[in-house]
Amino acid sequence: MHNDKKFKTTILILAIFLVLSIGYIAIDKYQSSREQQLMATYQGGYNKGVQDAVVSLYQQTDNCQPATINIGNLTKQVFDVACLQQAQAGPAGTQG
Repeated sequence: MHNDKKFKTTILILAIFLVLSIGYIAIDKYQSSREQQLMATYQGGYNKGVQDAVVSLYQQTDNCQPATINIGNLTKQVFDVACLQQAQAGPAGTQG
């Protein structure tokens, strides 16, 4: 009888450990999946932001207008090199 009770107690303890282990693994897998989803969303947003910034700069400089970039307290102006070459070639071509 004593052996049978000890066996049942051991089985019960092992079953509890099994349930706890399965729960821990399930929670861990869910959290990893959620983190991957968040990282994919973040990466997609970052890529879209970079693309929008490049398209915006292209559109601003498309009509030979300078585009101003402000990063913190730094300011830079971007020009389309083709417009600069046209401006340099235009007056020289009409004088010759």
